[in-house]
Amino acid sequence: MTWKDGFGVRRLAFGVGTASVSTLVRQSVRQQTPNAERRTPNIFSWRFALDLLLLAKFRIVFVVLVTGYGAIALQREHAADWAFIWPCMLAMALLGGAANTLNQIFELPRDAVMDRTRHRRPLPDGRVTVPQAWIWAVVQFVACLAIFLGFYHSWLAALLAVVNLGYYSFLYTLWLKPRHWLNIVIGGVPGSMAPLIAWAAVTGSLEAAPWALFLLIFLWTPPHVWALAIRVKDDYARAGIPMLPVVKGVDETTRQIFLYTAVLVAFTLALPLLAAFRASPLFVILCVVLGAVFLGWTWRLWRRRPVMPTMPLFRYSIIYITALFVALVVDCFAGWGRP
Repeated sequence: MTWKDGFGVRRLAFGVGTASVSTLVRQSVRQQTPNAERRTPNIFSWRFALDLLLLAKFRIVFVVLVTGYGAIALQREHAADWAFIWPCMLAMALLGGAANTLNQIFELPRDAVMDRTRHRRPLPDGRVTVPQAWIWAVVQFVACLAIFLGFYHSWLAALLAVVNLGYYSFLYTLWLKPRHWLNIVIGGVPGSMAPLIAWAAVTGSLEAAPWALFLLIFLWTPPHVWALAIRVKDDYARAGIPMLPVVKGVDETTRQIFLYTAVLVAFTLALPLLAAFRASPLFVILCVVLGAVFLGWTWRLWRRRPVMPTMPLFRYSIIYITALFVALVVDCFAGWGRP
């Protein structure tokens, strides 16, 4: 099956052309798999609690928290004020969980035909019902907004949270992802917003430094996702998702991975031009060392045939972005650059 053959699934899930969001919601409720019809989830079980965490994609949420706290560490004033910042971390976790839950609700018809998601995700496997997932998403998002508005009194952070959820769950998932191979480039915006939201929550404003961290994550996202997309391109084709390896082929994808990585590494090397990063020597060193490894790896991936396995690069990209933000935290508590 080619990616074009999968458009039938895509039209069913996303109502290409004229379907409204309300129609899509009704479709997602009806698209319960046979597994879902045979099961009645036990909401008081540990398994159900774990499935709620899977709906929230807690591993991705962890990376969100690392990047959000990295921004707070770069700002420095509140980095060690745990009583002040832990509600921000909780609110960001709730925001990520709400957006990821909605994402899985809307992608249920596609997840049901993809090998890597059919039994691993709670909705297509019938371990959580769609109404339960909707309740979980709403509760998380309302709690997130309550923290930003009630504790931090930050309308800016709340507004960014609304933009984040709306962009990822609706614009990206429902419209952009099933329509164009640049989906992950344009759709990388919400995944890059954690530094902006965290900074806005604890300071009430935005400066150049959190925007720089936003751009760092934005540039990192395409090579990270495309490395995985090469590995599972047949699944994407079956579901009718026009990811870059499906539409343009593996050769073009590896070239794009290298080009985006080159821009990413060059950008990180320019970050010390901002005053906020000059007091972060470990961050700068890791930008050079880990960036050189990242760039060399993607160069070999592009030029070497047969194509190298891409999952090791996918895992390295996670180590890369995590290490850079952890370095910001270490630099903060080491006190380098303070008067």
